[in-house]
Amino acid sequence: MTHRFESPLLAALAVAAFLAPGTPGAIAAEPTQLTISYSQKTVDFLPLWIASDAGYFKAHGVDVTLRYLPAEEGIPALVAGQEQIAGFGGSDGASADAQGANVKLVVTLTPTYLFQFWARPDHASAAALKGQRIGITSTTGSLYAGTLLALKELNLTTSDVILTPLGGVTNVNSSLLAGSVVAALSHPPATYQFQRAGLVDLVDLAKKKIPSVNAGVWVTQSFMQEHRDVVQRVVDAVVEGFRREKSDRAFAEDEIGKQLGIKDKRQLDFTYDFYVNEVLAAEPIPEVAQVQSNIDALSAKNPKVKTLDAGSMVDQSFVKNSVKPRT
Repeated sequence: MTHRFESPLLAALAVAAFLAPGTPGAIAAEPTQLTISYSQKTVDFLPLWIASDAGYFKAHGVDVTLRYLPAEEGIPALVAGQEQIAGFGGSDGASADAQGANVKLVVTLTPTYLFQFWARPDHASAAALKGQRIGITSTTGSLYAGTLLALKELNLTTSDVILTPLGGVTNVNSSLLAGSVVAALSHPPATYQFQRAGLVDLVDLAKKKIPSVNAGVWVTQSFMQEHRDVVQRVVDAVVEGFRREKSDRAFAEDEIGKQLGIKDKRQLDFTYDFYVNEVLAAEPIPEVAQVQSNIDALSAKNPKVKTLDAGSMVDQSFVKNSVKPRT
């Protein structure tokens, strides 16, 4: 299967190999400024937004530039060293690792497939979906992997429908509302609008609590080895942001509204309640089972993914250090 970030990632891997420790041109100086990207404009990444705007990154001694960058651009940038840490899903991580990216999951922000599969009323059955356009972001991300699971629940396969990559989640949501696709996976805040528009929830993956790295924080193995203290400080700040998300509704909703342009208090409440009551774990510890679930979902379409060792892609030590009592 051809991945949208395959060529940029291969180029980035070549650059990374040239600059590897022990080769001419390699520099292992401690970074004083960091760039961190996140792959989707969704509430999954709220702890990063909070850590930035509440000053937690600065409080932990890291000067962070936070930017939105889709995974097909963010992962090559991470591997090439153009950014030091990135937020994206486990399916993107598995696809990248299968190409040699050697990325490590250090925080799981959302630990399950939190999507519902929504359809327009005139296509609200498995039979009516056959031969129709289904919106996805790409053929590597968490939304894609979740779509495969939803189709399986409906006894459909990818050959029964037309999977249509649309880029960002916002594009998928607006396309479904406009009718240019007949079905797609999504979650709050968009599903608040879906309900009001009369769309039909055909499969609720969120209620099934299927393990997944729907969104996580990742680093390369080389950066983690060379700058463990920096990674720890970033994780400490993100864990603070995660806890603030759960404990401070007013601050969290203000941040969601600012980042996503939402002013409707009912939609903000709907979104906040969904994440805090149905999605978030007690602490954002990355688990092997989450990554393995992403690998399993992609294996049928990408044989290279099947050979990955999920355990080697996860490092729990940073979050465990953050959440243990300090003396």
